[in-house]
Amino acid sequence: MQTRSLGTQEVQQARLAQTFDPHVAPLNRWAEEQRSASGHWLPFFDPADGGVMARVLLLLESPGPVVSRTRFVSMDNPDGTAENLRCLLHLSGLRRREVTMWNVVPWQMSENGVVTPRPGQYAEAASLTRHLLSMLADLQVVVLVGRHAERAWPLVGSALPSLACPHPSPQNFVSRRDSAVLALSALVEARKMISGKEKGATLIPEE
Repeated sequence: MQTRSLGTQEVQQARLAQTFDPHVAPLNRWAEEQRSASGHWLPFFDPADGGVMARVLLLLESPGPVVSRTRFVSMDNPDGTAENLRCLLHLSGLRRREVTMWNVVPWQMSENGVVTPRPGQYAEAASLTRHLLSMLADLQVVVLVGRHAERAWPLVGSALPSLACPHPSPQNFVSRRDSAVLALSALVEARKMISGKEKGATLIPEE
């Protein structure tokens, strides 16, 4: 019997059918509004994640090239970074419905290849992240995934606890051998924080 992997056309269609399920509808309607208002193309939030009920925000850098095809910021996207993040989440004990994902520069810039966010774009996008935080009533901790997320976070001006996490790109994990361990440690710490086992945030620095 042949099984179908994530990223097939059938899975994509199922995800699109759930785009406005109750737990993600406010976020995805907001994303649509921002597309019209700003002229930037923003992807949808993944219905497989926690949406407005999330207690952990995974704040990444900017949508990768594959997002222009899938239309979602998702750890089910068919690329190495998403696959690594999905594995790390599983190993950490965090559940998908406990997290949601966003980018400090949330609009699509890299349809034809990876584009590095610029500092001016951090400032331009900070108000969007602030508004997102106001929509996540149960949010307890923000995981800053990658150096760009760390650099942009102070511009948001939030008092929420934050944890630094190395970017889970295959290149980063290969070139910096401790990155995967540090990334997993950050997600384990986030799980402990939302489970009440530990209080407060511990910043896990990148080397």
